[in-house]
Amino acid sequence: MVDFYDELTYETNPFPETHPGNLAALGRLFGIQTASPQQCRVLELGSATGGNLIPMAWHLPQSAFVGVELSAAQVEIGQRIVSTLALPNIRLEVGDILELDPARIGQFDYIIAHGVYSWVPPVVREKILRLVRDCLTPHGLAYISYNVLPGWRMRGSLRDLLLHATREVTGAAAKYNTAIAALERLQQALQAAEADSQRYVQKEITYLLAAHPSYLLHEYLAGENNAFLFSEFLADAGRHELQYVCETDLHTLFDTTLSQPAQTALADIEDPLQHEQWMDFVQMRAFRKSVLCRADLPLERAIDIDVFTAYFYSANLRLKGKENLNNTKPSTFLTSDNTELSVTHPLSKAALLHLQGVHPYTPDFEELYAHAVTKVREAGGNAFADARSELVSELFSLYSYRAVYAQVIPCLQRPEWPEHPQATALARLQAAQGWESVASIRHQALSLDNFSSRLLQELDGSRTVPELVSYLIAEVIAGNLPIPGGKQAQTSGKGLEKEISNNVKHLLNVFAQQGLIH
Repeated sequence: MVDFYDELTYETNPFPETHPGNLAALGRLFGIQTASPQQCRVLELGSATGGNLIPMAWHLPQSAFVGVELSAAQVEIGQRIVSTLALPNIRLEVGDILELDPARIGQFDYIIAHGVYSWVPPVVREKILRLVRDCLTPHGLAYISYNVLPGWRMRGSLRDLLLHATREVTGAAAKYNTAIAALERLQQALQAAEADSQRYVQKEITYLLAAHPSYLLHEYLAGENNAFLFSEFLADAGRHELQYVCETDLHTLFDTTLSQPAQTALADIEDPLQHEQWMDFVQMRAFRKSVLCRADLPLERAIDIDVFTAYFYSANLRLKGKENLNNTKPSTFLTSDNTELSVTHPLSKAALLHLQGVHPYTPDFEELYAHAVTKVREAGGNAFADARSELVSELFSLYSYRAVYAQVIPCLQRPEWPEHPQATALARLQAAQGWESVASIRHQALSLDNFSSRLLQELDGSRTVPELVSYLIAEVIAGNLPIPGGKQAQTSGKGLEKEISNNVKHLLNVFAQQGLIH
C-alpha cells in the first residue's frame, strides 16, 4: 500500500474543520476549556505532504505541530516545503501508526485523523483510538472522519464496480484510466434511469469524473475501505475511555434538519446519541467528522449561546441581487462554491454584508450587532433594529452550517493591499509548486488557474500594480501566459491592457480578502 501512495501523491488541501481554531470554538460551546489555537500542540495522523498542517504552522507560529505519515515520498515533499519556509514549529516524519509510542511523541491539545480511520484495518483503528486516549491533554479534542452506514452502502456500489473493473490492472495511472472508462460506461447506461438510487449513483459519478485522481484511487480503490454505524464508532471510542462531543458539521445534531414527519417519529427518543443514530438512518448519512474528548471530562450537552456570542466572526459570502434591509423578504447569499443560502432577518442580512466587506477581519458580536443595527436603521428598518436575539439565532444557524465561522481569537487583518503588494511566502511557494489551490488565512482552499497562480508568484513586493500589469501583458503577448478565463487575447492595444488590468485588480482584492497579502 505504501508503494501505491508513493506512486500518486494524495492531493492535500487545508481542511478548515480540522483547524485548532474551529475545534477550540466547538469545544467551548460544550463547556470544554480548550487550549488557545495560538498556543497549542497539534498532531495529525496521516499528514501526507503536509497540505493541511503546514498552513496551520505558518499562521500560528507560537503553536507546535507534528505530522506522521507512512509514505516516505509524501513526507519528503512536505519536509522540503517546511525547510524552504524555515518553519521551526512543525515536524513531519515517516511513521507507522502501529509503532507510535505515546511516551515519545508526547501529549497534544488537538489530534487530527482525516481520511484515515475507515481506510485502515481493525488493528490500526484500535491503535488510533488508543493513541488519542493516551496523547490527548485533559481538555484536548480529537477529530476523526470516517464512512458511515447506512449511507455509504450506495457509494459502496461504485467501489464494487471499480474494484471489479480494475481487478487485473496494475499501476496508478492504468487503474485510474480504467476506472474512469468504467464510470463513463455506467454513466451512459444510467442516462434514462428513474430510481432514486440510480440518480444518486449518477450524481456520484459526475463528482468522481471531475475530482482529483488521487481521490478516486485512494478513496474507492484503496485496499481498505470500511464503514460503520455511528453507534459502533461510539462503542469503540467508549472502550478506549473516549466520549463523543459533536460533529464539525454542527447542524446535523439538530432534528430541525429533518422533515416534520421525521421529527415526530423520532420525538420520543430521549438519548441524544441514539437520536443521532436514528437521524443517520433517516438521512442515509454516508460520512461523519466527529469530535471526541476524554471520557473523564465533564460535558455540557446543551449548547451555551452566551459562549457563542463571545466569539469573533467571519463569512466569505456574496450577496446575490440587491440589498434588502427593511423587511423579512429572503435574500440570497452565495458561498465560495456558489451554494445558495436564504437569509430573512434584516439584521442578519446586514451582518453578512458587513462580514463580506471586512473579511478576513473578524469583529466580535457587539461590534457586528452595532454595525447591523446602523445599516438596518439607515435602510428604514427601524422595526427590526432591536431584535438582538433574532440575529443571534440566525447567526448561530449559519455557523452550524459552516456558512459563518466563529473563532476564539480575532483576526485583525483587513482586505487591503499596498502600493507594492506582497503575497505571503507560503502562498507564493504553494503557487510555485503547482498546487491547484492555496490556503487562506481562514484555512480554506482558494482555487487557482494559470493566470492567478502566476500573479501570486510575482507578488514579491518589488512591483507596483501598473508595473505588474505591464509585465503580465508582455507575458501574454509572448505566449508565456494565458489570459484569464481562457479568453482569446488580443496581441496589442488598449483592450488587452484593460482586460489584464481589471483581472489583476480583481485578483488582488480576492487575495487580500483571503489574507494572502501583507
